[in-house]
Amino acid sequence: MKARLAAVAALLSLSACSAPDQPAAPAREDWVLRTHVAFLESDGKTPRPTPSESLRLWVPYVVGDLYGAPNAGELAPVSFKPDLSFVLDLNKSHENLAKALIPTEFTQKWMIIEPASARIARLSPFVLPADGIEPVGVSEWLDADTGAKLMLVYLDRPSRIRGEVVYEGRNLRFDIEAKEAGYMWIEQPERSGVFRKAAWPGRVVLAVMPK
Repeated sequence: MKARLAAVAALLSLSACSAPDQPAAPAREDWVLRTHVAFLESDGKTPRPTPSESLRLWVPYVVGDLYGAPNAGELAPVSFKPDLSFVLDLNKSHENLAKALIPTEFTQKWMIIEPASARIARLSPFVLPADGIEPVGVSEWLDADTGAKLMLVYLDRPSRIRGEVVYEGRNLRFDIEAKEAGYMWIEQPERSGVFRKAAWPGRVVLAVMPK
């Protein structure tokens, strides 16, 4: 009995000496997106009918690249409200995303990231039938106030993405600089132009356009 009490006392002593848990980083309010789905024509402006079937939202990530099929899965499930509005809290997926990051290797070989050790991820949402796996259209983030097409990207450290290409008559250039780790919005030009960091929009909408 005395031996057992001594063992308990030793454990309590060790617990008292151990360092306290580090407090979690405070949630960022700007990482909480309160938004909705809008069904639009390819011009990103003209409304089109909303499907009558029940829908669901899937928000996986592309890691290690800006383009391609999702390879990190859904890190924090999001559900639609009846009016197809939803709340996407990026704080909830942040810790899991850090664990899912892989070395950056762009499929577009004319793109580079500096430093090469920087790791990147792109949130790639899909709107699907409630009981299906085929997207009901092409999903794109839009700035609700300006109509600009955006992509939502995470970088794990200060870094810069550069590159330039002429493709199908379009002159596209990447000049994206992150001053700190975290999420950022990137503005996508409609035709020729520069992909660059956008100001954090006041309102965004997830537009679903024809395939």
